[in-house]
Amino acid sequence: MLFNQIKKISMPLKTFLALCVFALATIAHADEAPQKYIGTWSGAWYEGMTSGTLWLTFNPEGTGSIRFTNLEKFGKTVTLLSSIRFLGNRINFTADGDGAKDFVGHVFLIGEDKFRGSAEYDGVAVTFRLSKE
Repeated sequence: MLFNQIKKISMPLKTFLALCVFALATIAHADEAPQKYIGTWSGAWYEGMTSGTLWLTFNPEGTGSIRFTNLEKFGKTVTLLSSIRFLGNRINFTADGDGAKDFVGHVFLIGEDKFRGSAEYDGVAVTFRLSKE
């Protein structure tokens, strides 16, 4: 009976309902951070001849933040991460700094307490190595 009622719904309405279900599923499902990533990671970042310190934090609910020293064009405050994806021993993420383009980066877990990462920010390659605090 339900199937017969669904068949009577117009195609635009079916499409709209499908999009609503997809959006709800996307919002309701946040990637939780695997235990091995939770905490603050810090270390040096490099962009050509410039360097500084970077702090990267991942929270249990799958959120995170990033902060830099000596990267003036990014900003000096803690910035929330967006688009965080935990993929095995790799994490992809973005952050919206003060530059024209987002900071788009990834880190690889190397060992139990070290990250090796790279990113692109405002057209420049940034590399970093972090250890868990």
